[in-house]
Amino acid sequence: MGECQKTSCSISDQKNSQDPLDLSVKDSLNRIKNKIIVMSGKGGVGKTSVSVNLSIALANKGFKVGLMDVDLHGPDIPRMLGFKGMLDLSKNQKLNPMKYSENLKAVSIESLTADKDDAIIWRGPIKHSTIRQFIGEVEWGELDYLIIDSPPGTGDEPLTV
Repeated sequence: MGECQKTSCSISDQKNSQDPLDLSVKDSLNRIKNKIIVMSGKGGVGKTSVSVNLSIALANKGFKVGLMDVDLHGPDIPRMLGFKGMLDLSKNQKLNPMKYSENLKAVSIESLTADKDDAIIWRGPIKHSTIRQFIGEVEWGELDYLIIDSPPGTGDEPLTV
């Protein structure tokens, strides 16, 4: 039951037929104690530097930290942390984030593209879906902090987060 396959559905039917990604996002967010988004209306002011340095500082203090790069058009975190290669799948069929240290792991769109020079030209719905997947389909585990590096402005990426 709860499948909503009729011509019309009640609200209780709709609530019972939640998207599996919604459930995964909710589960992931429940396992993260603190979420910090680094954002600014202007580009080139050091958002990514603040995100990376804050993440490293917290990890060095013993906190479990995730760093999520939602600057889909200009991801810099992999280069700043020295990451090369692609993300791989966990035994649970989730993406394993790149590991910088024992306490710091990160994910970026650049770690999902074969050619790092390929331009990402996406509109809102695809950006929204990608960010939801970064939260719900990445094997973050238990985190003390999730630091989210955003692009300049108040567009789709910060609004989705």
